[in-house]
Amino acid sequence: MNSLRMQLLWAHLIVIVVTMVVFMATVYLVTPRIRDRLVRQEQTAQPNPAPRPGNNRPTPPPRLLPQRVYDAAVMQSTLIASGVASVVALLVSLVSARVIVRPLHSVITASRRVAAGDFRQIDVPNGAHEIRELALQFNHMAAALKDAEQRRAALIGDVAHELRTPLASIQGYAEGLIDGVVLPHDKTYTIIRTEAARLSRLVDDLQSLSRAESGSLVMHMAPHDLNAIVDRVVDLLQSQFKEKQITVTVTHQHDNEPVHCDNDRISQVVVNLLVNATRAVSTNGNIQVTTMHQQHMVCCMVSDDGIGIDAAHLPHLFERFYRVDPSRTRATGGAGVGLTIARAIVESHSGTLTVQSDGLGRGARVTLALPRA
Repeated sequence: MNSLRMQLLWAHLIVIVVTMVVFMATVYLVTPRIRDRLVRQEQTAQPNPAPRPGNNRPTPPPRLLPQRVYDAAVMQSTLIASGVASVVALLVSLVSARVIVRPLHSVITASRRVAAGDFRQIDVPNGAHEIRELALQFNHMAAALKDAEQRRAALIGDVAHELRTPLASIQGYAEGLIDGVVLPHDKTYTIIRTEAARLSRLVDDLQSLSRAESGSLVMHMAPHDLNAIVDRVVDLLQSQFKEKQITVTVTHQHDNEPVHCDNDRISQVVVNLLVNATRAVSTNGNIQVTTMHQQHMVCCMVSDDGIGIDAAHLPHLFERFYRVDPSRTRATGGAGVGLTIARAIVESHSGTLTVQSDGLGRGARVTLALPRA
């Protein structure tokens, strides 16, 4: 009886049995009375003829009742029994349905609360297994919506902060130039240009995120060598590696790793993985980049010996605007959308992007896997 299917089955069986019993009992009780009434009516309508004078013969036995009397008795008793059984079946169905759906009322009430912005969870009701599972999944959904709402509010604050800082700097220097407080100088113009570029990067990130989540990123697919893509990105980021005195080791297990991909988009993903690794390691740290193929997939693994990631953060790393360390600014930790965009790009190539870490202080491993061409 813990299954909703079994509860519905038993409810239908109970209704059927009760209906049959009531129908048969009604027919059994009503039919004789209807028959007797019809017999009396028949006898009244057709009286026996009076005996002739001097006729001493005994009165003949009564004739058999006409067939129409029996037919009428059966029809009337059947109609009455059907009506009574239908009413009883309706009452039993209403009671059983109310018992079965009663646990759903709390879920319905809670769904209205969630629609109004109240994300409180509900107590899991006793009842069918499916209803308990529904309540559990509803609680998971409410928790996810609450978390998403909190991240949305945090996003608004983060975006406002990120916009306010460069805008305030640009506004301050512009007003200083107008008032003559700040003298026109190459350094001044460089600062304004840097802050404007910072604003442009933020807008680009937000636009890329929007396109990635809506699946509207434009892809130019063609055969490429993943080894060549990795080598080119590593060369591009050499200045950042040298600045932190990071040792980057690139290992290609095979001479050629063919993939069918958008070269620019996959390069963007590899850049994101290496930049994240660079931020995670300390000065004189180590980053290992390895390409390989496993069955029908070509993989690029980026490993570092940096700060590592706590297990509690791993399930959320690909959520938009999620930062392991909320205190990190855009200058040191980005806007928190890089991995979200990277995963969307990889999934549009029918690939996967996964993150592993043995814990804090033990580094991390990010694996990019694409179908082999």
